[in-house]
Amino acid sequence: MTKPLLIGQLAKLAGVKPDSVRFYERSGLLPRPERTPSGYRVYQEGALKQLSFIKKAQALGFTLDEIKRILSLRGQGPQTCRCVVAIAEATLTETKAKLDQLQRFHDALARNLKGWRRSTKNGHKIVADFCALIESSADPTRPA
Repeated sequence: MTKPLLIGQLAKLAGVKPDSVRFYERSGLLPRPERTPSGYRVYQEGALKQLSFIKKAQALGFTLDEIKRILSLRGQGPQTCRCVVAIAEATLTETKAKLDQLQRFHDALARNLKGWRRSTKNGHKIVADFCALIESSADPTRPA
């Protein structure tokens, strides 16, 4: 990409809405773009790469504050290595906990699904059971 993009073009390429781009700017996740004489935002290729990073990080479960912190560390030199390692260690611990929780939910769902299939054939409603399973699985200290 060599041609600068307007906000709508950037948003479309990144798979977000223009309001999201503006929000990321206000939040400090994206740098303020240059403006045309008529006031339109003009973005360079780096903005698209940064939006892509933000979306990928969100998909992995990072909060916007965490993403902002990570982005602020880019290009800061060797003194940030300890900070990056600390973030990586915390992320690894949180990811492991989420995976464990998802595995417990998966296992409980698989166990319950067999019975639910039989119950629905007999006319029983299982919505309350499903909701209870979700609620119990939302508590990481409680086995599903």
